[in-house]
Amino acid sequence: MAVAGKQEVLWINTLKGGCILLVVLHHTIITTFIPSIQYLAAGVMPAEIWIAFNKYLSPLRMPAFFFVSGLLAASAISKKSWSEVFTKKFVNILYLYILWGVIQWLSIYNISANLIGQKLSSAQNAAYASSPLEFVKLLALSMTSLWYLYALAFYFLAAKLFYRYRVALLVAAITVNYATQFNLVPGWGPNSVVQNYVYFLLGAFFSYQLIELSQLSRRHLVLLGGMLLLGMAHHAAGMIKNPFYCIVAIVLGIVLCRALNNRFNMSWLNWVGRNTLQIYVLHRIFIEILGLTMLTLAVKYSLFANHAFSLGWALLLPPLAVSITTCISLLVWKLLNRGPGKLLFIYPALLRKDKPAEKVASNG
Repeated sequence: MAVAGKQEVLWINTLKGGCILLVVLHHTIITTFIPSIQYLAAGVMPAEIWIAFNKYLSPLRMPAFFFVSGLLAASAISKKSWSEVFTKKFVNILYLYILWGVIQWLSIYNISANLIGQKLSSAQNAAYASSPLEFVKLLALSMTSLWYLYALAFYFLAAKLFYRYRVALLVAAITVNYATQFNLVPGWGPNSVVQNYVYFLLGAFFSYQLIELSQLSRRHLVLLGGMLLLGMAHHAAGMIKNPFYCIVAIVLGIVLCRALNNRFNMSWLNWVGRNTLQIYVLHRIFIEILGLTMLTLAVKYSLFANHAFSLGWALLLPPLAVSITTCISLLVWKLLNRGPGKLLFIYPALLRKDKPAEKVASNG
């Protein structure tokens, strides 16, 4: 589907911006906030509300991100030749996945193992690998906070290869999504990759239908209500992040982002939405640095014994951490993304292709 009109572009960037901030929040919650709760002298209830907020936004966070990614890749999948898009849409993404996987591992492992002597999370993650062999194994299995890039590269490859069989591909994606609901896919990385493919395909091939639902006419509301009921039935069976909840969340996300752009100046969030890649690859490093430092110092100096400090931590740490980490990530990107540093954010062959165009533009 071709996205028409300025307003449509705005809601896409708003939704992307919101999703990347939710990703940063999620990593803040699981790596720093949850481990701190055992030390709180006050504010346990607000802390639990933040954790519940993060948990119940899971049907929106990555499904909406992949829906928008599929929507933006639709033309490359259906209209462009392999030679036009293979390097940009597959090689470039895989290059960034491997490159930043190495950078994160070297940064985070040295921070956690050598600098402070502990790590924030006990989850299996390539960033915590204790040997090169373990790192390669976990990276190959998408057991890393960068798994979105891994998924995006192979989602695009499969969607383009089997474009003519897109309905069958969607059915297969729904099937494997349910396999993850019943814990049939081992490992949180592969589970995440398999679970979210359906939303990328919905964006790539069926975005028109979902965007149409966001108009919220009477018949749309009836359909969304039916989906919500099915989602609640799945929830009752223990499947919180089920396809019905996720589709309703995506549609309501579109409605909310369009309404925000109609009523407010959302340029800051739209700018964030246009710069999600750099936030995504950089933020986890700074979460580890800030999270470990703050938590270690607070425990060492018994700051959590102070009720005011504990309450302030419980109420304000998540939004402050998201704001600070996001701003630092964007600042570091601004400093790095020049000269040879551009190779950190784009595959070298694509950078060389851009140079003639830049030269023509400067001579024009």
